[in-house]
Amino acid sequence: MIANYHTHTRWCRHGTGEIEDYIREAVKRGLAELAITEHVPLPGDPDRIRIYCDEFDDFDRELDSLIQKYSGRITVRKGLECEYYPKLLDYYRNLQEKRGYEILLLGQHTSIDRRLDNFCLSRPEEVLLYADEVTEGLATGLFTFLAHPDVPIAGYGRADSAFMEAMDKIFSSCEKLGIPVEINANGLYYKRGYPCREVWKLAAKYRLDCLVSADAHHVENLVSPSVEQCEALAKELRLTVLSRLPSLDPCPR
Repeated sequence: MIANYHTHTRWCRHGTGEIEDYIREAVKRGLAELAITEHVPLPGDPDRIRIYCDEFDDFDRELDSLIQKYSGRITVRKGLECEYYPKLLDYYRNLQEKRGYEILLLGQHTSIDRRLDNFCLSRPEEVLLYADEVTEGLATGLFTFLAHPDVPIAGYGRADSAFMEAMDKIFSSCEKLGIPVEINANGLYYKRGYPCREVWKLAAKYRLDCLVSADAHHVENLVSPSVEQCEALAKELRLTVLSRLPSLDPCPR
């Protein structure tokens, strides 16, 4: 790994470590590029496990300062992990265009109406709804790549026909739109069931660009055996893996 594009810190409230701790670790490990991608703050602060809106300015200033401090040693890029919530797309675009958060990950942790936790799905129709909402989100053209596409396996627990139909729809959309998909080492580290081998065997049938990401929530997760195992899985299945993302200049939509 020479770049990681999915990194959380203590600001998300379910991770540990300061932003600078991750940057230092990335430099130590020889990474050329690191994206800090906290969970996007949501208006009204409905969640307790992400940055609060009134903290975001402080977070943003600290991140900008560290980008400058480490310039010349490592490229640190600004990103956010976002759910596809249609009413918030203009808000996301503003963070991209005005604040410089060029990398927007689509990480669909809940359904659009927030009634379903996509880590805890149990019925086939819920998994198919997940696929519908993900593909709808991808079609907006707003998101840089799709994080942990197979995340519902964590609760659903089986790669049955409905689950594979859902993944087939997602990968078909990613291929059509040219959107990279992430092989997520965090799920492997915590033994959540993803990345699911059957899912990535299916992915190999498509022309997809893949990213191996740490999805680090602790500094020691940034470069870990779980990352190496995900890289080995990709190599075994002959997936096309991007070593780095192209630079993105936020542009008006």
